[in-house]
Amino acid sequence: MKRVFGLVIGVLVLLFAAQAWAQARPHNLYLSGNIGFGIRPDADIAGPSGNKFDNDPAFVINGAIGVELNPMIRVEGEIGLHSNTADVAGFPQDFTFRAVSFMGNGYFDIPTNSPIRPYVGAGLGFAVVNVEEDLGFTADDSDVVGAFQLMAGIGFDISPKATLTFGYRYFTTSDPSYNLPLSGPFETEYTSHDFLFGARFRF
Repeated sequence: MKRVFGLVIGVLVLLFAAQAWAQARPHNLYLSGNIGFGIRPDADIAGPSGNKFDNDPAFVINGAIGVELNPMIRVEGEIGLHSNTADVAGFPQDFTFRAVSFMGNGYFDIPTNSPIRPYVGAGLGFAVVNVEEDLGFTADDSDVVGAFQLMAGIGFDISPKATLTFGYRYFTTSDPSYNLPLSGPFETEYTSHDFLFGARFRF
């Protein structure tokens, strides 16, 4: 059911992005990219053991193509990657999580009559979340789940066609489920607090 939900959300996001693209004039289009790190809280593992994943900070990178509908509103389609290692107290194996996300985002750029413009935004889509365990040999499993994010930050216009950005994102998914040879079947949480530097280029 979660896989079906994730795929339905993905199709809706792609249809919305295609409609916005079709309505855009060439000079309203932009490309953007962000890189930074994510703080991943300890994640509960569903089951009677009450164990948690102790997550290390995540490497985060994403890129998007978008449309400025007017000077304050823009929408975009984004592909992103989160990657981090983790362990579980009392278990010898190491774990690596990778989440590839496909998001449709909307932003509001707050006008300030200056080159510095704060922004807020939200995104909806789906993610393919993979986990790998390593104990002399590696095994992995993936799940497709719905994803959601909230964004806030500051943009600095360095030219009419380029903007530098620094922002925070709260990224979360519905709980992915896995079945690994050593760990067996389990369900866990996936959330990240991201801090990102980026740039946006209009063309």
